[in-house]
Amino acid sequence: MANEFRFEDYPDAMTFKPVMDKAIAAFAAEQGIEFSSDYTAFLKAHNGFYFDLDTAGPLADGVETFDSVRYLRGLDTGFEYNDLRVFLADADLWDKAFRAFCYPVAESHGGDPIVEIYKGKAKGKIYFVDHEVIPDISELADAGVNLENADDVLAYMIDRQGCFIEVATSFSNFIGKLVAYDDDGSINVSIRRPLA
Repeated sequence: MANEFRFEDYPDAMTFKPVMDKAIAAFAAEQGIEFSSDYTAFLKAHNGFYFDLDTAGPLADGVETFDSVRYLRGLDTGFEYNDLRVFLADADLWDKAFRAFCYPVAESHGGDPIVEIYKGKAKGKIYFVDHEVIPDISELADAGVNLENADDVLAYMIDRQGCFIEVATSFSNFIGKLVAYDDDGSINVSIRRPLA
């Protein structure tokens, strides 16, 4: 597949110590979240990734992209910018109402979270979150959204706010949609279209 991103093509990239099942389960229980088997496998194999790449070919004809990705989040990576524990420790970054149904697995170059849903009808799906239009949680309560119901919150974010955009059907599907390419000397890793 043209421009396909593969971990093995970048042996010199920054690496992180893989995390074990016990640590993954303890963190998930502490946070009250449920990691998918796909994301758990990724944590055990790679535990995050920083897309600071130095080689790639030009974007092939016919390949359309959505947005670029800067980090894949890991757990206790020692690199604060992609560490899930560090991110979730900052209450201002990710409100507890959102933590009740999703967790960030990646981040775009613009600082937008890319999340996996772990509760409700969209369980397992990956969404890009436009942080510039995401509402304050009090706005949802004022609009009558049931904050205890993941499906209600997500429907509001998609239909009314337009800030949750589905980009993949699973974490593995998300990784499979990543493309690396040289854009006038700048190496980007982006999400291939179509999104859903």
